[in-house]
Amino acid sequence: MSDVYLNGEFIDGNLAKISVFDQGFLYGDGIFESFRSVDKKLYQFSSHYQRLLQSAEALSYPVAFTQQQLEDILLELCERNGWNNAYYRITITRGKGQIGFQRDMDNDLTCLIVGREFLGLDDRYYRQGIEVKVAQTRRNAPEAISPKIKSISNLNSLLGKLEAKATGAFEVIMLNNKDHICEGSASNIFWTRDQWVFTPAASTGLLEGVTRATIMRLCEEKLNLRVIAGEFKLQDLQFSDEVFITSTSLEVIPVVKVDGFIINQGQVGPIARRLREELHLDMGTGS
Repeated sequence: MSDVYLNGEFIDGNLAKISVFDQGFLYGDGIFESFRSVDKKLYQFSSHYQRLLQSAEALSYPVAFTQQQLEDILLELCERNGWNNAYYRITITRGKGQIGFQRDMDNDLTCLIVGREFLGLDDRYYRQGIEVKVAQTRRNAPEAISPKIKSISNLNSLLGKLEAKATGAFEVIMLNNKDHICEGSASNIFWTRDQWVFTPAASTGLLEGVTRATIMRLCEEKLNLRVIAGEFKLQDLQFSDEVFITSTSLEVIPVVKVDGFIINQGQVGPIARRLREELHLDMGTGS
């Protein structure tokens, strides 16, 4: 078992312990953020850190470390475990408390950072593309739960992921309560038509992924493609040339089938392939 970071200490993961009264365990009162390091250098770290602060502010969590301090912790974890390319997750909860909603909300926070060597997916997913299904589970309405909070209380996404597993699909497309395309259970979605790239707008209730923002920038800067963010219906995908999903861990995966509808005659298109190459160049890993 690799070392982890728990409440100010590096410790063997087998020895790490969190109270059964932790408010994250009891109530899902917690936030998380994921990071990647490439050749022991953190990628897009500032954007991920700012999103962590955004989530913390929404739940009135004081963040006990600066961006530089968190970077030092992550890289120390990388060194201790002998990783070169790594994937990390930081989880912060309200800490040990009491049961019942009439409870003190000012506990000492729990902070856990875990990681693993990042090996990536089998290359066949990028060469052959994937199938996605349209989930019956809808995205939480942004008026109910702000999508700006990256919460560990993530049952909505889990239900979507379970639907994907039940149907043998790699991922699902989740709609919002207005029937607009929103995002995947753990990814953002894009599609192309001619020289235009489309993606759902933040107003649909999606989590604005850091990789999503990077892909939007690369489309315009490197591929000279205009990106349009808006509110779209499922039928818009049927007229697309390419569909692909993005995330920190998935990078850019082409989609060749949506609910049985074939995209681009089942062939992986050039834009998804090129964007992944440009993303690797942006990371400093080459093509």
